[in-house]
Parts: sequence; C-alpha cells; structure tokens
Amino acid sequence: MMIAAFRGWRRSVARRRALADLTADQLNDIGHPEADRPVLDIKAGLITNLMSMR
Repeated sequence: MMIAAFRGWRRSVARRRALADLTADQLNDIGHPEADRPVLDIKAGLITNLMSMR
C-alpha cells in the first residue's frame, strides 16, 4: 500500500514538473487549461492617460 502511494506521488510530481516547463501555446496544443501564471495586462492608451495626468 505504501509503495503504491509513493509511486503515485512520484508520478504526480513528475507531471507537475513537466507541465510547469511548457509554454502557454504548448499547453493549449495538448488541451490543458492555461496555468495560473502572473499576467501583465496593459490597456491600450494607458501610457497616454498616465502622461496626461502629470
């Protein structure tokens, strides 16, 4: 029982490591939802608005 649990844990760790190395495009290719990674979302015209506030 413990050996089976250890093997399952090893497999899950290996899967997580493999998925962490993939890019967003590669994740989309295999049909996996995109990982929760920090994303910088900049709206169009943001710099113009910030500069006009000066």
